[in-house]
Amino acid sequence: MSTHVWKDQVNAAGVDGFNQWKEASINNQLEQVVIENIKNQNLQNQNFENALGHMMKMRVFLSNPKNILGSEQTKHGEVAEHLEVNVRNAWAVLNGQSEVATFNGVGRTAPEDFIIEGIKYQSKFINGTNNTLKHVLNHYEKYEDGLMNYSIPKDQYKVVEAIRAGEIPSQLSEKSARAILKKVEEIESQTGRSFQDLVQPSVSNYDEVQLGVVGKTVSNYQNEIVEENQEIQDGILKEAKTKTKILEAKKGPSIGEGAKIAGSAAAIAASLNTITVMYSKVKEGKKIQDFNEDDWKEIGLSSAKAGAKGGVTAGSIYTLTNLTSLSAPFAGAVVSAAMGLATLSVDLKEDRISMDEFVTEGQILCLEAGIAATGGAIGQMLIPIPVLGSIIGTVTANFVWGFAKDNIGAKEQELKKVLNEYTNSLLVDVDQAYEDIISKINATYNRYNSLIEAAFDVQANSAVLAAASVDLAIEIGVDNSRILRNNADLDSFFLG
Repeated sequence: MSTHVWKDQVNAAGVDGFNQWKEASINNQLEQVVIENIKNQNLQNQNFENALGHMMKMRVFLSNPKNILGSEQTKHGEVAEHLEVNVRNAWAVLNGQSEVATFNGVGRTAPEDFIIEGIKYQSKFINGTNNTLKHVLNHYEKYEDGLMNYSIPKDQYKVVEAIRAGEIPSQLSEKSARAILKKVEEIESQTGRSFQDLVQPSVSNYDEVQLGVVGKTVSNYQNEIVEENQEIQDGILKEAKTKTKILEAKKGPSIGEGAKIAGSAAAIAASLNTITVMYSKVKEGKKIQDFNEDDWKEIGLSSAKAGAKGGVTAGSIYTLTNLTSLSAPFAGAVVSAAMGLATLSVDLKEDRISMDEFVTEGQILCLEAGIAATGGAIGQMLIPIPVLGSIIGTVTANFVWGFAKDNIGAKEQELKKVLNEYTNSLLVDVDQAYEDIISKINATYNRYNSLIEAAFDVQANSAVLAAASVDLAIEIGVDNSRILRNNADLDSFFLG
C-alpha cells in the first residue's frame, strides 16, 4: 500500500505540470489579446486620422472658390466630383481599406471626371432629374464610351428607382414621371446596358453640393466618420473583452478537462503496469512467447486495476488542486490517505485486520503520505521545473523514508505508543482549552449581566444609575470622549 503513496505523488506531479502549463498558456493568450487590442486600436486611430485627412483635402479645395471650374451656378459640378472622391476614400480608409477613388490620370476637362475602383466615371449634377438624365444621354452620344459609368445625385437616383417601381414621388406630376421613364429607356437603348449597371448614385444629394451649403455637408460627413470610428473602436474593445472573458473562463476546472486528465493517467498507469508485470515474469525466467492464457489474464486484470486507480487518483487530484487551495503534492497526499484508509476500512470490516492494525497502518499511511507530499513540495521549490522538481523531491523523500522505515521496524509498537500518547495529550489540551474558553464566556456574560442590571435598575436613584451607565459604557468599549459623566456633559451634548 505504501508504494501507492509514492506513485500518487508522481500522478500529482503530472497534474501539477498540466495545471502550470495550462495557466502559462492562458496567460500567454491573454497577453496576446492585450497586445492585439492595442495594435488594433492604434491601427484604427491611424485609419481615423487618414479619413479626416480626406475631409481636410475637401476643405482645402473649398477654401478657394475661384479655382473651382464653372460659374457660380455650375461650380457645384466640380464640388460634387471632389466630394465623391474624398468621401468615398475617407470611408474606405476608415475601415482599413485602400483608397477606392482617384483623380490621378484624369485630365481636368477629360470625358471622365474621376475613377472608382478602376472604372471611369462622369458626374452629372443638373437641377431636375430629367435634365440630369438628358445630360447623361448627351454625354454618351458624344463620346460613346461603353466602359464609362455615370454618377448622379443620390436623391435623383431614388426618384428614378421609385418611378420604375411604379411609385410617383409627390413632388412630380405624372407627365414628368413619364418623361423621366422615357429618358431611362432611351439611355438603356442607346448604351445597350441596364440603367442600374450604367448609372450609380452619388454619395450626396443635389442640394448638398451647392456652394452655400457644402461646408455644412462636409461637417456632416465628418461627424458621421467620427461616430463610425467610435463604433469601430468600441467593437475592437468589445471583441477583446469577449476573448478575455472566454480565456478567463478556461482557467477554471471543467468536467471535460478532468475526464481527459483521468483518462490519460489511466492509460499511462495501465501501460506501465503491463510493462512491469511482463518484466517481472520474464525476470522469473518465463519467455513472453511462453505466456499462457492465465498469464495474460493476470496481466490484463492487474493493468485494468492499475489504470482505474490511476485515473481516479489523477481525477481526484485535479479536482482538489482546482477547487481548493491545496497544492498538488498535498492534494496527492490527501487522495493517497483517503484511498488507503478506504481500503483499510474494507479489510477491517471483513475481519482481515484488527482494530489495532487498522490504527497502526492508518497512522503509518498518513505519515508516509505527509512525507511524500513534503518531499514533492520541497523538490518543486528547490528545482522550479514543472513535474521534474516534484518527482525528484518525491523520489528523495521515498529513499530517506525507506531507510528510516527499515530501521524503525522493530520499534513499530513503540511508535504506535508514542503516537497514541501524543494524540491523548492533544485531546487533553483541547478539552482544557475548551473549558477555559467556556469559563471566560460565562465570566464575561455574568459581568455584563450585572452591569446591565445596575444601569437599568429603575428602583435605584439617578446618581447610582448614572455611575452604572458610565461603567457599562466603559466596559463595552465606548470612546471615553463620548461618555456623558455629569450634568455639564449632558448640557454640552444637547445644547451644543
